[in-house]
Amino acid sequence: GSITSSVSASTTAGFSIVTYTGNATAGATVGHGLGSVPKMIIQKNRSVVENWATYHASLGNANNVLLNGTNASVSTSDYNSTSPTSSVFYVGSGSGTNGNGNNMIAYCFAEKQGYSKIGSYTGNGNADGTFVYTGFRPAWIMRKSTSRTNEWTLIDSTRSSFNQTNETLVPNASDAEDGDFDIDILSNGFKCRTSESAHNQSGDNFIYMAFAEAPFVTAGTK
Repeated sequence: GSITSSVSASTTAGFSIVTYTGNATAGATVGHGLGSVPKMIIQKNRSVVENWATYHASLGNANNVLLNGTNASVSTSDYNSTSPTSSVFYVGSGSGTNGNGNNMIAYCFAEKQGYSKIGSYTGNGNADGTFVYTGFRPAWIMRKSTSRTNEWTLIDSTRSSFNQTNETLVPNASDAEDGDFDIDILSNGFKCRTSESAHNQSGDNFIYMAFAEAPFVTAGTK
């Protein structure tokens, strides 16, 4: 990239940790080391008080959400309206992703068949909710409504070992574990079992990232 980065990457797992020093130049590029296109990037300015900027491919390159917030998707210049490539991601001039002289960190995730899935679904507002195909049985699912103000939610198959799974944590808050937001974790995805707006509001868009319970992934999978 046009900005030198220090990268720790697993191309097999599709995950890298990237540190770099911002230069406040719109359109600057940063190498991520994955060898495939990241679909989710979580970034933080380590030098000054800033939100966690979160890029998700389903929202496009001109929108984001905040990992530490409840906001719906908002327009942003953090990515210079340019999508990541298999080698670099783009940053704008703002301090959220490219503060001048600031120490920045980025956590980059690329999808790997049989191991991870990063996508979106549309809610149907029904207790017989939307089914989301991942291609594996998820062990860990993080979700966020991008259509309205709502918390991030995190569910896993270890704390809730049978369906319906409902032991939920809220990554953007200090809340205790909640038990109101039911889903079924299935062999090939997950299914909403609530009409609650944070998970399955009719017509709303939801983004998610999921990881497999029994990963099947090799260096050659995409």
